[in-house]
Amino acid sequence: MQTPAGAVARSMRVLDLGCGSGLDLASWGITASDEVTGLDIDEARLIIARERFPTRTYLHGAGERLPFEDHSFDRVISAVALPYMNIPTALAEIQRILVSDGRVSLSLHLPSFTLAELRNIALPRPIPTLFRLYVMANGLLFHWTGTTVGFINGRTESFQTERGMRIVLKRCGFVEPSFHRAQGPAGEMFIVEARTRKR
Repeated sequence: MQTPAGAVARSMRVLDLGCGSGLDLASWGITASDEVTGLDIDEARLIIARERFPTRTYLHGAGERLPFEDHSFDRVISAVALPYMNIPTALAEIQRILVSDGRVSLSLHLPSFTLAELRNIALPRPIPTLFRLYVMANGLLFHWTGTTVGFINGRTESFQTERGMRIVLKRCGFVEPSFHRAQGPAGEMFIVEARTRKR
């Protein structure tokens, strides 16, 4: 956030979506002065997050139904959590809770991640193989349409591409998308950033 010389930058209200056990968010440009709220569906991991980062707020909830008022956050960060959600629904919710000119920063799964999971974890076991094939098909659906569908057990997972993300970001009202790749603990990650329109 740019500030004039001598001015003090105001703290940002940041949502860490799919926070898990809590993350050091310095690599995302988050500072100790920022007000961080974490949200995750796994209560056991939230207990760990609360112990690790006692000055943050951690809540139980899902990305598809964010328990926040409209325009509650300046920025939303999600580190490899969106691939396990209904992406269009979650992005529409993110857009709703962001302020005018708010920012979303996402790390996502590339197709290569899903192929590696199929090859290294699923094969030759039938049920995991079937699920990984669903993930591949869901990723292809996302690439072409910007939509995803749930598996028979209600679980959702897909890989993401620049084309699919451009479609869904535009549909959800985001502008100025940017895309790049970075190395992460599980290999190459796909980083996407965008802004809400100025209201």
